[in-house]
Amino acid sequence: MSINDLIDGLIEECNGDVHGALQALLLLNERLEAELQHVYELTNLAPPEWATVH
Repeated sequence: MSINDLIDGLIEECNGDVHGALQALLLLNERLEAELQHVYELTNLAPPEWATVH
């Protein structure tokens, strides 16, 4: 499945609402960044220098 198909599917899941699809992606990204930060804390590892964990 191509990235364009995934994007189209996400927008379709949001009833054609592009703003809603972007909001869903941003919320998911925040959640994943928080989980990754938690992993770094549990393992006492520092994120790689290129990482953009906020």
